[in-house]
Order: sequence, then structure tokens, then C-alpha cells
Amino acid sequence: IFLVGKPGCSKSLAMTILQENCKGRDSRVELFRYHPDSPTGRSMREIIIRPFQCSPLTSPEALVDHFNNARKVMGQFGDRAIVTVLLDEVGLAEASPHLPLKVLHEQLENLDGVSCVGISNYFLDA
Repeated sequence: IFLVGKPGCSKSLAMTILQENCKGRDSRVELFRYHPDSPTGRSMREIIIRPFQCSPLTSPEALVDHFNNARKVMGQFGDRAIVTVLLDEVGLAEASPHLPLKVLHEQLENLDGVSCVGISNYFLDA
């Protein structure tokens, strides 16, 4: 998922609210504790955010390492959690001379159970 909007329109706040409420059994709000379709009361999965602050200095290696780290964390939690790579200000990486967004395509095609959210103030080239 890519959240694109003008500065100040609460893109980062939306992710913070999601993280604060989706904690599985430990959620403060009952709605987020248990799966509504589960007759056995199976708990919802926790969302674990792995933030990555993009910049004009972002390297492809750093981006790949971050996705690999998220996959390792996912392996530790199995089906109890959803590990999400949060690419904050992903549009800034587009200005990097190292072209880190070239490897982003490959990472998004091979998520291996990890999810990804990108936040940007403007649309990215495909």
C-alpha cells in the first residue's frame, strides 16, 4: 500500500493509529483483539511496524537489508503477527543518485509474508 498526500494530511498519524490499536490480544479495544469470524475466539494478529526513513542518501543495500531484517522478524512471529515495512518519505529516495527504488520493485514482488506501506508527499514513477 502506498499512502500519497500533501504534507500534514495525517499519513504518518494513520500508521501510528494502526500500530497502537492492532496489537492482537493486547489491544486496548476489544474490536481489535479477536477475529470476528472465528468460532474459537482466535485472536487478531499483531501488526509490527519496521520503519525505514528514506532520504536522498538511501542506498539499495540499505533498503534490501531492511526488507531482509523484516523477513527474519516475520520468521520469529510466524502467523501471530503481520510484519510491515514502513517506507517513510519514500519519495525522497527517488532523488538518490544510488537509485534505491530500482531494488524496491524486486522487494515488493518477493515479500515472503511481509507487508509494505510507503508514505510519500507525491506520486512515484512506476
